[in-house]
Amino acid sequence: MNNKIFLKIGWMFILGLLAYLFFVVFFLSPKINSYLSDTEINNSKIQFSKIVSIINSKTRTIEDNDRLLNEIQLLLTSTTLGKTGYIYILDSTGKVIFDPSGEFESQEISKITLPSANNSLLFDEIRNSYSKRQVFEYDWNRIYDPFNYTYKKISWIEYNQKMDWYIVSSIYKEDFSSFIDGINSLILNISMVLFGVLSMIGIFIAVKVIVPLNKMFSEVQKVSQNGNEFTNGVKSKDEIGFLASQFNTLLDQVENNRKTLDEHVQIKTKEIQNKLYIDELTNLKNRTSLEDDIKNDDFVSIALIDIDSFDDINELYGFSTGNLVLIEVAKVLNEFAIKYNVNVYRFYGNVYCLADKRMMGFSRYDEFVNDLCKLFKNRAIHIEELSLDIFINITLGISIAQEEPVKTAGIALKKAKKNNMKFFVYNNEIDTKDVIKKSMHWREKIKVAIEENNVIPFYQPIFNRNNEIVKYETLMRLKDKNNDGETVYLSPYLFLDVSVKTKQYLQLSNQVISKAFADLSRTQRQVSLNLSFKDILDTDFVISLDKNLDKIDNEKKEQIVFEILESDYITDYSLLEEFVIKYRNQGIKIAIDDFGTGYSNFAHILKIRPNYIKIDGSLIKNINTDKNSYELVKSIIDFSKALNIKVIAEYVHSKDVYDAVLDLGVDEFQGFYLGEPSLNIE
Repeated sequence: MNNKIFLKIGWMFILGLLAYLFFVVFFLSPKINSYLSDTEINNSKIQFSKIVSIINSKTRTIEDNDRLLNEIQLLLTSTTLGKTGYIYILDSTGKVIFDPSGEFESQEISKITLPSANNSLLFDEIRNSYSKRQVFEYDWNRIYDPFNYTYKKISWIEYNQKMDWYIVSSIYKEDFSSFIDGINSLILNISMVLFGVLSMIGIFIAVKVIVPLNKMFSEVQKVSQNGNEFTNGVKSKDEIGFLASQFNTLLDQVENNRKTLDEHVQIKTKEIQNKLYIDELTNLKNRTSLEDDIKNDDFVSIALIDIDSFDDINELYGFSTGNLVLIEVAKVLNEFAIKYNVNVYRFYGNVYCLADKRMMGFSRYDEFVNDLCKLFKNRAIHIEELSLDIFINITLGISIAQEEPVKTAGIALKKAKKNNMKFFVYNNEIDTKDVIKKSMHWREKIKVAIEENNVIPFYQPIFNRNNEIVKYETLMRLKDKNNDGETVYLSPYLFLDVSVKTKQYLQLSNQVISKAFADLSRTQRQVSLNLSFKDILDTDFVISLDKNLDKIDNEKKEQIVFEILESDYITDYSLLEEFVIKYRNQGIKIAIDDFGTGYSNFAHILKIRPNYIKIDGSLIKNINTDKNSYELVKSIIDFSKALNIKVIAEYVHSKDVYDAVLDLGVDEFQGFYLGEPSLNIE
């Protein structure tokens, strides 16, 4: 009877151990997994919110759309959510503004369906999820498994009202769970070991404690029956001491397991942080880490290092070799950074960053820049796997102690590449608040002029050798009011450059051209319009031009002259020839404007055979005193006469200049001496 009671106690103890095992496997492990997964999701969501905040800030402060898109592309290209998550930008029609993964480059996202959602449209689901402020979850495929739409994805969606953009994240759910597989294995292994240990302890207790207690109970019974004093009992000190020792060992084991679990949780948390701050390819800190490192520092110097023509390396040797080049460049920059006690980061793609938070001094920094420029000059990047040496060149963008070092270094790098310079150091004149203020002022003034139909054509007369008006050149003006409330007309040198940057140029030119064509009915003389080569390349401009031409009859088209600016950098003369032939067939005359200051490719002029050549004003204005100008103009006139092309001299501002070009045989004349631009056309 007594043995059965003690055996029941032993079995209850073992059942308690089994309950503990079930607790670990089915309760504790899922809780830890859930915590780690939620931590990863929250970190990714925080990163997404931070990127959205940066994008919204840029759309509020950057008015130049090209510059805005460039900066956002740099930002999103260097950002990864989870393992393989990206951030996309779509407009309200479903058009992809930027796709860092390249997955949708050749697709219309507005037509993509979700097979697992009753074939509903992906873009409709995105908009619905945003309107309901819900996380968008859906099934998608993998690059390596393109026909299997069973992989769960989640998306957070934000909307930028100013640009009419949807900012959409896209992350596979398994990215959040795969990293905790090791934890599951670890917890199970620890539990199994602990179960074995506790089982052994349970058996040992059953043998060493329950059996002696039974023996003690038997001895007590014998003593009671025999009336003798109990002298041969178990040595309780030894048994209790052993039991206490085993119990302490058990507590130590539990404590050690808890510490081991805490250590692994900390290790996994650190891995998550590393994913956010460390570039996986080069093991350098990334742009996010850079921004966090310098956010509390007032004086920071940054040098951005861009590997020139890196796309050529990828195309020539392949992307895997390109990645090896990036790794080797990172090693070289690491060595260089140690020498100058600066920090190195991989900024994005093929751009690295060296940051100096200690302000090494200008003389030392000058040495730093010079050494950095020479770092790869005669140093090959050796790719050991291919036994290949690759030589690279770099371009530097440098910002020294500026308020926004990352932004200003990027501006400097862009300017260096644009001007084919080895490096450029940012200065406040590049991007001052005055320039921004001026751009905003003119953008608003242009907007008002377009809305109120105050883009006005002025006409400057052009005279023949008999001092008769034979044509008018159309010039753009903005109708405005001065501080006294008087009507004034603003010249294009004030606003034309701004209109190009703010994408308002097409609307300005459309109003001027349509009004000039309407004014053809007021005169029998020719009317000329200035066109740049950029206009010719702009499909939207050509479409707008054709629509205006369709409104006038063929007879009036013969009064039109297109003045093409020869001072523009004409990159494709075959395209220019096609343009000339197209409109010449409609009866429109062609003039080459500003001739003599641009590339003056006489061979191509022979192919185009313009009706007029207008000699640039810089050659005409001092022709009566400048022998070089005189001889050059004379040669242009002789060349034109041989081809039966009429010559027009502009910038005729005095009688002496007029007499000089008249004697040289110029056919037509334009300038303030003869007539100023005005609203009048006869």
